[in-house]
Amino acid sequence: MKALVVRNLKKTYKSKKRIVEAVKGISFEADIGEVFALLGPNGAGKSTTIKSILGLVEPDEGEIEVMGMDARRKRREALRYLSAVLEGNRNVHWRLTVEENLLYFGGIRGLGGKELKSRIEKVTRMLGLEDKMKQLAGKLSRGYQQRLAIAIALLPDTPIVLLDEPTLGLDVESSLEIRRVIKELASEGKLVLLSTHDMKLVEETADRVMVINDGKVVVMDEKERLKGMFRSRSYRFVFERVSEKLLEKLKEYGKIETENGKVVVRFDFTSPDGIYDLFEILMSEKPEISSIVAEEPDFEEIFVRIIRGDGR
Repeated sequence: MKALVVRNLKKTYKSKKRIVEAVKGISFEADIGEVFALLGPNGAGKSTTIKSILGLVEPDEGEIEVMGMDARRKRREALRYLSAVLEGNRNVHWRLTVEENLLYFGGIRGLGGKELKSRIEKVTRMLGLEDKMKQLAGKLSRGYQQRLAIAIALLPDTPIVLLDEPTLGLDVESSLEIRRVIKELASEGKLVLLSTHDMKLVEETADRVMVINDGKVVVMDEKERLKGMFRSRSYRFVFERVSEKLLEKLKEYGKIETENGKVVVRFDFTSPDGIYDLFEILMSEKPEISSIVAEEPDFEEIFVRIIRGDGR
């Protein structure tokens, strides 16, 4: 049994002026102990997918299973296994202190007494909120407000945690802290479902990645496999000198720069044959090459290439 199963999810929004197919048959499975990243450009269908899992949006078609339970038929029961922080909808009361927020929302989720006290101690320690307990939530920095929102979501100790843009607008220190917390949650045996544009967050925390575009799944695989898909296709050549004739040919293959008097060209190939074509051109001129380095693309590059279709 997988912790979360989504099958053939579809949702269409209708208005007087147009019909928008937000989600067009998305399917995936994710399990406890992993960080599963949901990526896609704005309007790809990420938010609709997450809100459907949480029961905030009613899909037109599809199945959603949470810990083996039909979440569409038994929404209230399924929510016991889910916690979430949605971007733009933080679960925080600004006029309450950090401690009051935790007590209030813990009570709403059915916690009390020693159990609630124990959970508050754990989540405040995890999020670094111990010294902020008596401060008003509205007076906290954005980074600490986000930490508080996540702490509140973690109070019920649910096996599945959904985080929508958890590092959006945060400073470097707070972003690093959120990354650490996400890793810790996965190590504790929770499923963390991320929806984010923060590629550093994905690169450092995600186990698997699903990219959706135009309401459909473009690719879904382990993060390292996706990185490997492009690793051998990016090369950085440094030439001692290059003739004008060769320079014009190289412009068709990559971006040309100068560095310490040398010509630097980065080549991105969409197929393995590209590098052989390049070497045929180089053999005709035999320029002096200082170095050739196979580059490790960052995840932002990989995301752009997948959306563009280079990884198909």
